[in-house]
Amino acid sequence: MKLQKFLQSKGYSRRMADKLVFDGKVYVNEKQVFEPWYEVNFGDIVQVENKNYTFDDRNQNYSYYVLHKPKGYSTTLFDPKQKNTILTLLEEKNLQHLKHLKPVGRLDKDVQGVVILTDDGDLINILTSARYGVEKVYVAKVKGKVRKEDLEKLKNGIEDSGEFLKCEDATVMEMHKDYSVVKVTMIKGKKHEVKRLLASIGNPVIELVRIKHGPVDISLVPNPGDIVEIPSGILSALLEIKAKYQDKFHS
Repeated sequence: MKLQKFLQSKGYSRRMADKLVFDGKVYVNEKQVFEPWYEVNFGDIVQVENKNYTFDDRNQNYSYYVLHKPKGYSTTLFDPKQKNTILTLLEEKNLQHLKHLKPVGRLDKDVQGVVILTDDGDLINILTSARYGVEKVYVAKVKGKVRKEDLEKLKNGIEDSGEFLKCEDATVMEMHKDYSVVKVTMIKGKKHEVKRLLASIGNPVIELVRIKHGPVDISLVPNPGDIVEIPSGILSALLEIKAKYQDKFHS
């Protein structure tokens, strides 16, 4: 791992990491290093600002957080066309030290719920690729009453605008006079796929919330805007998924 990347994993911005290195304030194994691209290896000790960091495990040098994305925010760190992004949310909460993290997948601007934030590129690729079968679970409030036989159609798959769409599972949670609440489990994530699936059976989405991505559940961040570091037990389950598919991913 490059020294610059290692420092970013410890919360330093890319610009600050470069500055610290160029200014001679970073040591690797007691050797002063001036190149941000210097390669840090297993067992190396990095000293910066009187703090020692050991590169002792590739997973320990990444950060893993979960955000409950509110409505009205784009799932991106920067978009000149969007006023409210995940980055502006982090700034509002004075969490600029997390701005090096990337969102795992996307949620529409009008959709809220679980978004994993990490700088672990392999995990991002595994969690966002349908090839690895990691489930995402949504709760949708939809117009009208939903027929169970229509949900079976969605599990078998439909054609929409030249694309094949399907869900892994769909169940009715609540049924009311004018609306229903449906839980939908997905693996693939084509654009607006949950909305398109439900609209195809005559039940357009009113509200949509992602409540789970792999083992990461919305109970960790119950309120829109909540951000927490993923706790060790759940992180272990995430990293088990990574370990299971990592060799295949690099093959």
